[in-house]
Order: sequence, then structure tokens, then C-alpha cells
Amino acid sequence: MTIPGRLEDEAACARLCVDFANHLDARRYEQVLDLFTENAALDRMGNVSAGREDIARFLAARPADVTTRHVCSNIRVSFDAASEDEAGGVCYVLFFQGTGEAGTGAAQLSGPPSVVEYHDRFLRTAVGWRIRSRRIRMAIRA
Repeated sequence: MTIPGRLEDEAACARLCVDFANHLDARRYEQVLDLFTENAALDRMGNVSAGREDIARFLAARPADVTTRHVCSNIRVSFDAASEDEAGGVCYVLFFQGTGEAGTGAAQLSGPPSVVEYHDRFLRTAVGWRIRSRRIRMAIRA
């Protein structure tokens, strides 16, 4: 793998982290699902959704009166020596949650922010890099 190619791969994986947060916060759930492989796993602090259909059920169950913002930082992507098509990643996420119907003005903050970590496995597919698995773990709770 060339250095420019590896940098492009790293940027594509990092973009998945940011796109996940932006699409989730904007409730663009079809776009969220497109970031995952068909058989992906999403582990939200022990609550595991297996496959896109299960992830779709989790997304559909998110309360309409809760507004979230996920601020991603310290994104680190590392590539497997054995495969050019697999990578791992860690991302710190500052998480804010408020109440109030989306689109009706600023939500009321429902508590102090927390920090979670995304622990990811990425896979290069025919349509580009996708999230094969994401483990979300609490790092700092208020």
C-alpha cells in the first residue's frame, strides 16, 4: 500500500466516525445504516444490535423528543498488517443530550455531558470502507 493510498483509507475511516455522529444527530437513519456492513454489530454499552435490520430497530426506537449532539475527537485509525482491507479505530465522543422536539428551537440540556469511546472495526467493501463493528463504552460519566 502506498502512503497516499493509506492516508486516503485513514481519512475514509475517520469520516465514518464523523458521519455516524452527524447522521445520528440529524435523524438521517438510512444514511446511518449505510455506514455499516450488512452483518455489522453495534454494541451500546452491552446492548448489542446485530445486523442492519437490528440496528434499524434501535434507530427507530430513539425518542422523538430527545435531541443529541455527538462531538468526535482524537480519532485514531490503525491498519492490520495481515490485510489491506481491515482496520481498527478509536474515537472519543463528547455526548450532549437535551429534551425538546427536534426542529422546534434549542433543546433544554437534560444533564451534564459525558464522554464515550467508539471502538471500531472497519472493512473495505465494494462500495468503500464501512463499519463492521462498533463498541460504545462510557469513559467519563457526570
